[in-house]
Amino acid sequence: MLSPTIVKSQLFVHNELYPEVKRIKGKYSNGSGSGRYWSLDYVDSIGRVIKKESYRNNQLMSRNEIKYDNQNNILFDIQTFDFNEPARIDTFKYEYKYSDNRITYQFRKLSENDSTVIELIKNEGDSILKYQKKSFYFRPQTGKTDVYETIYTLRFKNSLLISNEIFDPKDNSKEIITYEYFDNGRLKRRTIKRIPEPKLKDNYCGGPGGDDEYYKYDLDSHGRIKIFYRIINGKIYKIATYKYYLDPLLRSFGC
Repeated sequence: MLSPTIVKSQLFVHNELYPEVKRIKGKYSNGSGSGRYWSLDYVDSIGRVIKKESYRNNQLMSRNEIKYDNQNNILFDIQTFDFNEPARIDTFKYEYKYSDNRITYQFRKLSENDSTVIELIKNEGDSILKYQKKSFYFRPQTGKTDVYETIYTLRFKNSLLISNEIFDPKDNSKEIITYEYFDNGRLKRRTIKRIPEPKLKDNYCGGPGGDDEYYKYDLDSHGRIKIFYRIINGKIYKIATYKYYLDPLLRSFGC
């Protein structure tokens, strides 16, 4: 009953539900084991994260509140605090259209004049889905709105996403991301292939990363992640640790 449930939510990502959990504490490092960043996630009665706080040492850096629709997709993501701009409140608003519980249209309002629209343009037996994304950015200097288009082709096998092909029509470039999974459905490996190959390799900021990554998890008895590792070129990096605090009426503590 306490096992987290992976649910399809938003486009291109999965969220987990944590029944009976009230708070999740995460500690993050740069792969060397030393990290000053940690987070607190607050969970509602059906296991959805409804508030997220991030910290650096004991300093609150940001706070977000999240509201969902009845299919567990985000309706509002509200940043109520930002350390760099404490008085500023940002609200991202989402709208959806569904067909047989699948999202066929997603609108995301970023600001008064900026937004993104993602639409399903092709469906081959629910195993190959093609989405068109258009991003709209208003330029106050010119009074014009720039539009950027991206095409995503998602391939599924046994209800798991096995590849995501990202095509940029502007520069005729393509990025193909492939995924492999453990038997429990958690991600095992992620690879990226770029066409054409860039002359300079991309640098990964904020921690260890690469175009070919393996993943390792230490799980607790309820199937929740206790420790998350990233493996690159045969080297193991400890990325995050998690503790789960349960409803005191059910259980006093979980880790």
